[in-house]
Amino acid sequence: MDDIFVWFAERITASGGVVPAFIDYFAVVVGVVTGAMFACDRKLDIVGTTVCGLLTAYGGGILRDFLLQDEGVYFMMHPYLFLLCVGLCFFVFYFQSIFRHLPSLIFLCDTLSVALYAVAGASKAFDCGSGVVMSVVLGAIVGVGGGAIRDSFVGEVPGIFKSSNYYAVAALGGSFAYVFFVELGVDPAASAVLCVLTVLVLRYASVYFDWRTGDDPVDLTRYVSRPFKWFACVVRALFLGGGKKERRRMRGRSVERDDGALYEEEPVGHSDEKRRSALDSADTLKYMR
Repeated sequence: MDDIFVWFAERITASGGVVPAFIDYFAVVVGVVTGAMFACDRKLDIVGTTVCGLLTAYGGGILRDFLLQDEGVYFMMHPYLFLLCVGLCFFVFYFQSIFRHLPSLIFLCDTLSVALYAVAGASKAFDCGSGVVMSVVLGAIVGVGGGAIRDSFVGEVPGIFKSSNYYAVAALGGSFAYVFFVELGVDPAASAVLCVLTVLVLRYASVYFDWRTGDDPVDLTRYVSRPFKWFACVVRALFLGGGKKERRRMRGRSVERDDGALYEEEPVGHSDEKRRSALDSADTLKYMR
């Protein structure tokens, strides 16, 4: 019995950072279950269910490993985990009714998956010396990358790009919490727990209070341009003769007649005779009548 545990432990290694191996495995297992349920909800066949499950489970980790290029691809280093994920996809496909009666548990598992992937991405990037900013970004990418790839493969706009409750925001907040506390000198394991709690709080609070990322932004152009317009009016008044009205009175302006012809309005002070002469000269059809 002990030999079995030793054999199993030798083949389960962490993906880097402070994430223990069993947590990394749990994140992958939860990801594959949620991805398979997503495929079943879209009425895909067994092949589509398996592919969606694997994309959800491994997508974010593959992006992380390719971007870091540090210790190989996690997907290729664990064949036994891959076989387990395939088996779970078959189980979800042929026993769908079991998971349909557990929506709250699935939602919790999905949120935990995002949180654990955020920890895995941020911790490994931070240990590889990627810096604060890129560690936060990579943690968010790993947290939501699998779901975004899955949605793209089934021809849908990824949920992180649409108005919805906090999903990518929760992953970003969790990875930021991890990097922030590690920078303050907090133990990495405690920082990982705080990252998970941050994701859970943001995700559940957004659902409870119906907080959503807006898809109808306010156009701030007119508010930002007001000071510039005011400055332009001041410059015009000081250096260009006092603005549009004053310049029109000084030089005249083009006026459209009822028949569509244009004539140049004479400056203020000209006689009515000169104005009538200007109207006649502007009439291009008088020689054809």
